[in-house]
Amino acid sequence: MIKDVMVHLDGTSADERRLAAASSIAILFESHVIGLFLNVLPMVAPAEGDSAGAVMVTDLLEKARQAANKTEAILVERLSRLNKPVEIRRFDVFQDTIADVAAREARSADVFLDRRPKKNGSLKTSERLVEGVLFGSGRHLFLIGDRTHVNRAFDHVLVAWNGSRESSRALAESLPYLHKARAVTLVVVSDDDPIEEDALLGADAVTHLNHHGIDSKLHRAKIRNGDVSAALTAEAKRLNADLIVMGGYGHSRLREWLLGGVTYHMLHHAPVPLLIAH
Repeated sequence: MIKDVMVHLDGTSADERRLAAASSIAILFESHVIGLFLNVLPMVAPAEGDSAGAVMVTDLLEKARQAANKTEAILVERLSRLNKPVEIRRFDVFQDTIADVAAREARSADVFLDRRPKKNGSLKTSERLVEGVLFGSGRHLFLIGDRTHVNRAFDHVLVAWNGSRESSRALAESLPYLHKARAVTLVVVSDDDPIEEDALLGADAVTHLNHHGIDSKLHRAKIRNGDVSAALTAEAKRLNADLIVMGGYGHSRLREWLLGGVTYHMLHHAPVPLLIAH
């Protein structure tokens, strides 16, 4: 079950959408809500022996903490409006540690909720945070878009299935949501001429869900111009799904997570809320 929902808060207008989504999930599962506020401090360092510069840096850090005190008070008030058991966790961090801190804190919650990262040519703060939690927390992320909303009862959940460890992990993490859903469809995206093993893919997963008391259907979708994400997006629209469940893929290089094409595209363009796990 989902008994604690951790939601990333930053004091911006985006918090209202995050809190609305967290509230919907908390009502559905009778959960606690934990607001995670990461106050990013300026990364400045004086030259060696520069006493005036050292004083300036100290002053900048103090002002950043004082500003965060005001933001934290606003966040506490926003959380109190949910009329649910709530908690605020605040950490003053530097830019290069935000992903590690978020991943560490997410390990003590059932779900980490955030807004989908904006598409950008470089890894921004939001992308680093989301990827840090995805690959470092062992928990699933529930990501919302600027124009998506979370229903208090899921009408139709689409589960992207390819038989991998990552999709298996996502399926396991999604079980509480699937129990609440009115309909569940496992979608297998394959080539026009799948091999025998691929032709049988998904049947065991449907049986597994049936053992959990979840009635699901298996649907095979054709890959679109070599683009799995396009096929998943089309299926989500066709089914009128209100949640997509999928595994997240990536590999490490110089301590940065470089996401595969399908994962990257769905993180930035999923038409409905996305439950993703690694």
